Amino acid sequence: MPRTRIALLAALTLTAVAGIVPAAAADTLAALHGSTPSTSSGVGPITAESDAAFALDTPEVEVTAAPEPEPEHTFDVRLTGHQEALDLCAGWVFEDFMAGDVVSSHNHCGGAVVLGLEVGDTVRLTGYAAGEYEVTQLLTVPKHSPASVLAGGLWMQTCLWDDQHMRLARLTAA
Repeated sequence: MPRTRIALLAALTLTAVAGIVPAAAADTLAALHGSTPSTSSGVGPITAESDAAFALDTPEVEVTAAPEPEPEHTFDVRLTGHQEALDLCAGWVFEDFMAGDVVSSHNHCGGAVVLGLEVGDTVRLTGYAAGEYEVTQLLTVPKHSPASVLAGGLWMQTCLWDDQHMRLARLTAA
């Protein structure tokens, strides 16, 4: 590129950075802003009248009620059985014991969430035992405890990571 082009390009760049507008551009800016541009900034003044004249189309908005919040925990209970169904590691298992019903999963198959449940938490079950429940009691019992620890009702169960105990969370219909 010849030296004169580089010098011209540098001069135009500095002029633009400094905010100096050539006279030929002033006519174009005047038409855009509806006023004569300032000689120092190259930008015409903004007035309340020009702001008020700005047309803005506001679309119609339908206001609806906010949806009910989802329960804190939702579990899809699609299997039924006992240990053999749990060992499939294929989801939550509905277990029917004479002393009570249990929805369970191994801790390493997604059941660890039971370890974080607290009394007062809301739980939603879909599939077997579908409904919305509140956690009303927590028990930690040795593994292989008799089903009589259930004392009726519906429970969620998983093993603790110590591999020695189980966590039971009693569910009461909300």
